[in-house]
Amino acid sequence: MYTLTVVVCLCWIVPYVVDSNLTGGGFGSQYSWVAWEEAKNMAKSTNKPIMVLFHKTWCGACKNLKPKFANTKKLLELSEEFIMVNVEDDEEPSTDGQFMIDGGYIPRIVFLDSQGNIRPEYYNKLRGEKYKYFYPSADQIVTTMIEVISSIDQKREL
Repeated sequence: MYTLTVVVCLCWIVPYVVDSNLTGGGFGSQYSWVAWEEAKNMAKSTNKPIMVLFHKTWCGACKNLKPKFANTKKLLELSEEFIMVNVEDDEEPSTDGQFMIDGGYIPRIVFLDSQGNIRPEYYNKLRGEKYKYFYPSADQIVTTMIEVISSIDQKREL
């Protein structure tokens, strides 16, 4: 009976670990997710901007965004131009609130340049002054990603 209990417990724990680390917490395993600790160095060496997705496992709006994010081909294509960071639950990279530009709501997406500087000018332009970094649809994320890439390309040409 003891062995059976251990096996049942492991079967419950292992899928959760695999889901969090390999599938992007439901946002898509096809994305090249990078841990925050690695993201800044990768961004500098590749000269790519960073896109940080903040979400919580219990959040209804986050759950609603997951399949939209995971199944949008254009978003996946554009993600190759970014260092993609998926921050779930208590994994937030900073305790000083720097990523809470206009609040700590979730889900929210923040863009950083290749040097790791937060770029607050890249936000969901379809939102009002509140919750500017909230994206209820993949199309809105794609629009901002294109804006970031276009801005970077213009600077490279100078």
